[in-house]
Amino acid sequence: MWLKNLYAKISNWINYSYGFTTVHQSPQKIVIKPGYWVAFDQIEKDFLTLAAASFNFEVDYSRGYRQKEIALIPLTDVTFLGNSGAVVKQNKIIKESVFDQLRLAKSPAFRSPAWMVPQQKAGLYTSLMHLPWAEKSNYHWFLDCLPRLYAIIKSITAPTILIIPASMPAFQRETLDFLLREHPGISLQTISKKQKWQLPDFALPTFVSNHYSGFLPPDILNFIRPSIWHGYGVTEAPEKSRLYISRGKAAKRRLLQEADIIKVLDAFGFTTIYAEDFTYAEQVRLFYNARLVVGAHGAGLTNILFGRDLQVVELHPADMVRSHYFMICKALGFNYHYLIGSAGNSKQDFYIEPEKLKQFLTSLLENENAGKAQLC
Repeated sequence: MWLKNLYAKISNWINYSYGFTTVHQSPQKIVIKPGYWVAFDQIEKDFLTLAAASFNFEVDYSRGYRQKEIALIPLTDVTFLGNSGAVVKQNKIIKESVFDQLRLAKSPAFRSPAWMVPQQKAGLYTSLMHLPWAEKSNYHWFLDCLPRLYAIIKSITAPTILIIPASMPAFQRETLDFLLREHPGISLQTISKKQKWQLPDFALPTFVSNHYSGFLPPDILNFIRPSIWHGYGVTEAPEKSRLYISRGKAAKRRLLQEADIIKVLDAFGFTTIYAEDFTYAEQVRLFYNARLVVGAHGAGLTNILFGRDLQVVELHPADMVRSHYFMICKALGFNYHYLIGSAGNSKQDFYIEPEKLKQFLTSLLENENAGKAQLC
């Protein structure tokens, strides 16, 4: 027994967490909105089956999609890890603090020794942190992290400190500030990756999103979107635009022979956008005033969250069809279309036949009110 206790102490000292626990059934849990099932028509099910097959049916939403509950779980006497946002209680990681057991296995909080300086804190704390996934990513910030703020605001009335990473990107801080403008009771404190805080009281907001899915409940969409539109001062343009979101400057998932694709899109009045060339405010304004967006799967398509009455055409390699942005469109009521190209190479770069795209867009624009999903 003494050896086991010694091992536990040493593991805690070097932040080597080798076990996990769950608080899903906590009697203190506050459920703001219960979970519910999302229904799909047959065309949507066919697409979801295609997407599931790409990943050996690891996740298969064609059989049904369960939207998670929105909840907050009060905790006491926990340790918060700055390298991940994980919460530890009695030397075990609370798996709900790192999304779920699948991400737990990849989290730097789990079975990864780290030197971290402990610090005792007082007061009520909470956090949205989810590292490394949301360290720079707009997708994981808007789909995994920021939606959790809804549970905090709806459940807590006492003064609360929201822990944020010291290296938080500007667009994350900006959009967080927009949503906190009317909530002065929530203050911010930064934590470094080399720190761990021992907290007497912590409010854990549950994750709302799921793997391979950008679906968010209406309450959260109505909470996030108007605040960010207002925060960035978006205004309605005289005419709606057509955007092509290029991955030409990315390291992977690029279109091969993209110049031929851009020629086709130019003929249909599309503007080619490289998201990395724009501020986040400019990106939000572009999508707010867009009518039709075309792009390969990638973070740039996350900004369809800020569109209105959009049609989206997502380009997929034949061997890796993803459902993330279809699910965002499903949540927002947007028409979603997709086009399948060649299999991807080692960098997931792939080829779309220009003539196939031309025929597809001709048909789509002749039938603006086409169905939600089309296989072409």
